[in-house]
Amino acid sequence: MSDSDLPHLNYLNENELMEMDTFIHRIDSTEVIYQPRRKRAKLIGKYLMGDLLGEGSYGKVKEMLDSETLCRRAVKILKKKKLRRIPNGEANVKKEIQLLRRLQHKNVIQLVDVLYNEEKQKIYPLA
Repeated sequence: MSDSDLPHLNYLNENELMEMDTFIHRIDSTEVIYQPRRKRAKLIGKYLMGDLLGEGSYGKVKEMLDSETLCRRAVKILKKKKLRRIPNGEANVKKEIQLLRRLQHKNVIQLVDVLYNEEKQKIYPLA
């Protein structure tokens, strides 16, 4: 392959590089200030999504705020796709929801609501 076969490449000469110096500035990493992006509020039903409380093999547990009563709740977010990979995963979750609905005890969490997002295939049992 000869030089004429190669596509034409433009290289910057030294003068052009010096002119570009006005556009490109080197800074020390200590000068960089990290500012995390603010998350948008996520509303699911009447509940406002909060911070992550924990994570397990079945899903994540997040804090939620009931917008009507202003009570703090915990929600276990379960993905159907993930449950299908766990042996008896879907059956275990259905059983847990049935048991928590019937169970009334001061030392056991109380199931308040169960939400299901068909589009995202997510189950939200609220305690």
